[in-house]
Amino acid sequence: MFSFSKREKIMIVIIALLVVLNILQYFKNSGSKDDGHQLILETQNEQVQLQENENTQQDQIAGPQNYVVYVCGNVKNPGVYELPSNSRVNDAIEKAGGVLPNSDLNVINLAEKLQDGQKIYIPKIGEMQNQTMLASQTEQISGNLSVKSGKININTASKEELKTLDRIGDKLAERIIEYRQKHGPFKSIEEIKNVNGIGDKIFEAIKDSITVQ
Repeated sequence: MFSFSKREKIMIVIIALLVVLNILQYFKNSGSKDDGHQLILETQNEQVQLQENENTQQDQIAGPQNYVVYVCGNVKNPGVYELPSNSRVNDAIEKAGGVLPNSDLNVINLAEKLQDGQKIYIPKIGEMQNQTMLASQTEQISGNLSVKSGKININTASKEELKTLDRIGDKLAERIIEYRQKHGPFKSIEEIKNVNGIGDKIFEAIKDSITVQ
């Protein structure tokens, strides 16, 4: 049997107390750390919730976005109207009092979604056809005048007339017509070089045979 002196017993008791105190301190610190993390998480969640509530309140105050459109043509009350952004062309026409008799609605997509600043024109029956015929006749007359003057008007010439130009075949003639339909009339003969497939060499070959008048 080991026999401890009084001093040794006192030292053992002190060491045991220190061990117990260290253990208690460790658990205390661990608990405080977990509480701190929990507090941070709760604070962050509260901030997120407050931000979401604020955004919801702002949306409710602002309300739905509106579009402004111009309705004209063969309608009862032509004018500028404001409608919700999810409205359709038909809604705008109804806002203008509806269409008048003899309106051609076949050329209009009543289900089309509105765009801000959009112009909605309601034609009469036959109006669009007459405009197309007039434009075709004007183009034909202008083309004939160009041929008589000795130069091809690239703003009005038909596909067959364009093909009379040097090095211009079916594809290039079609591209010239598509370009002016998309971008409007050529402002100068040099602009024809913007057509895909027409470079400096082709331009040099046709520049004396074309005009934009």
